[in-house]
Formats: sequence, structure tokens, C-alpha cells
Amino acid sequence: MPKILIVESDVHTRELASAFLSGAGHSVSFADDGAAAMLDVLESSPDLVITEIMIRKVDGLSLCKRIKQDPKTEHIRVLVVSILAAVVRSREAGADGFLKKPLSERHLVDAVTSALGAQPQLMTARTDGST
Repeated sequence: MPKILIVESDVHTRELASAFLSGAGHSVSFADDGAAAMLDVLESSPDLVITEIMIRKVDGLSLCKRIKQDPKTEHIRVLVVSILAAVVRSREAGADGFLKKPLSERHLVDAVTSALGAQPQLMTARTDGST
């Protein structure tokens, strides 16, 4: 069962995402700020991190960069979610995908399935805009 870490300070959004992903067969854990999330990533090595951009202590884009720049964690997939239009900034941070809020069950589950099933070469091509 894939392990997913959701980094989100809004309790309602966490519960909604958890319901969607648990229903799709994923194991879900939470962090409500970027510093706690990075510790969790280093300790538990989740398969996927889903992070909001606007989180406390370490913002979501900085968290993504840290995950992708550390040789111990660079293999971990990262999806960025936000109400902000930040697709380009997310790609520049190394994200494997971006979802605009509000989240729908279908889009979230599809994005997670795609990120978890993608080969590293395909995800790199997808995030840097090349085909």
C-alpha cells in the first residue's frame, strides 16, 4: 500500500484528501507545516508528498526543493496543491505535478495514481515541459 504524506494546515482539506485517498487504497499521514513534513520525509520515506504552497515554517515550494535536492529523498514524488496559479513555480521547484484547489476526488486520485505509477524519466520530461 503506497504511503502518502499530506502537508496541509487546513483540517477540512486534510480530512477531505484523506477520505479520497484512503478510499482509493492509500495509507495517509499528515503534517501541518513544512519543517515537520521534512522530518517525516526523512524518517518514514513516503512514496508521495502532497503539499500546499502556503504552509508554515517552510513553504511548500521550499519543501519540494529540499526533497528533490537531497539524494536520500530525491526519488520521492511530490505533488503541489494550491489556490494560487503556480504551475510554473511548482515545476521549477521540482514538483512531479500540480493541482489547483479546490480538490475534486477524481482529479486528486488520478494525479496520485499517475505520480505513483510514472517512471522517473517520464516525470522529469513532464515537469520540465518537454515531451
